[in-house]
Amino acid sequence: MTPEEIKKTWEEASRKLYHPTPEEFENMYREKKETALERLATKYRRFSTLSLIMTIVSCFWMFTPDTHLISSEMKFVLPLTMMLYFATCSSIDWWLYRGVSSIDCFDMSVSEVIGKALYYRKKHLQSMIFLIPFAVIVVGVMAYSFKTDEYIIYAMGAGLIVGLTIGYRQFREFMGEYKNISRN
Repeated sequence: MTPEEIKKTWEEASRKLYHPTPEEFENMYREKKETALERLATKYRRFSTLSLIMTIVSCFWMFTPDTHLISSEMKFVLPLTMMLYFATCSSIDWWLYRGVSSIDCFDMSVSEVIGKALYYRKKHLQSMIFLIPFAVIVVGVMAYSFKTDEYIIYAMGAGLIVGLTIGYRQFREFMGEYKNISRN
């Protein structure tokens, strides 16, 4: 290929590529199209809020009247364990939300955007390595607290299976969004 042919091919390829104007970008945002970064930030904020609500709900559990279902020595241990777990989840998700929200595709270079996205993906995975064993401890404390009622234990087992299924699906969605960021 001669240099003129290469130049001609390059110009044709350039014309075929879509280069949106600033007005077209504005129209895309008016149409409510979300980027992968915006979807990630929304999910992290949603999970942080849900965990914060669960922290508050766990707090109220300490003030319920005594019941025969939970052993008296666990009346405060179980809610405190759950509060600590959900507060930790909420703070990690909030930190990830703030970090992902700080990524600005317009002011940062592509390598910066991908670098930060990969950093927060790594931190997400590291938090999972910490939170999964913590969740197992919480479930263990809960099982020990309700050891006198076998039906609650069965319900916890069913809830564990449903929770693992939903959690795995959400994990795959998070990782899919990170993949979309690094691919584009």
